[in-house]
Amino acid sequence: MHDWKKISARLIFVAAIWALANIGYYFIFSGSDAASYNTSPIGIFLYFSGWAVVAILYFEYLYGRRFPLGKRLWWYATLSIGAFFVVWGILYIYSFLPTLTGPVFAPYSDILLATPWYFLPKAAEILLQQILILILIQALVDGLKSFKKVVIAYAVLFVSIHIAYVFVSGMPTPYGVIITIGALLSSFVFPFLILRARAGFVYSYTIHLLFYILVATLLHTWPPPGYYIS
Repeated sequence: MHDWKKISARLIFVAAIWALANIGYYFIFSGSDAASYNTSPIGIFLYFSGWAVVAILYFEYLYGRRFPLGKRLWWYATLSIGAFFVVWGILYIYSFLPTLTGPVFAPYSDILLATPWYFLPKAAEILLQQILILILIQALVDGLKSFKKVVIAYAVLFVSIHIAYVFVSGMPTPYGVIITIGALLSSFVFPFLILRARAGFVYSYTIHLLFYILVATLLHTWPPPGYYIS
């Protein structure tokens, strides 16, 4: 028998932490026209890193004794940051792409105007997301008996969270469609890596980060209407 109240509480925690992190970001950084992932990378990196630490501590509280991963999550988080700096080599190539000019609607235009520095705070934001995804998947494992059900439930919940976020935040439709499709595609990858692959957390983190690098590269290569190669 599973305690669905506890499992529901964990799912609510995941949604609450993500909501609070984004609301806090909006009030602290997005309220200033001068603050964005491109212009304030260090501050935003430290901000999301702080939330990632909160999520790690909560995971350790829940699963630290039950799963070896709970004792290693600090190491995996550090390894994930290490993977980011390996990815930095890819960003060196990215830095040779032409820059874009166009309207600034932070935070949604940040990726359109992204410099390599954009991916420093993005790395911390994605680390927070991956830890919350880890908690989400483990909560589903505790409540469901089959891997297939976990994948389906993850897809429904993760896509629903993204759709709700798109509507509440008022982000541009094209950007909202991209991240929602990314959330759906992740359901075919992240549960398998996290539950079946050794160091799957690190692999999923790296794939998540590379997804945004790919999106930024495509946007810089084929800019949307209103943005021009400078």
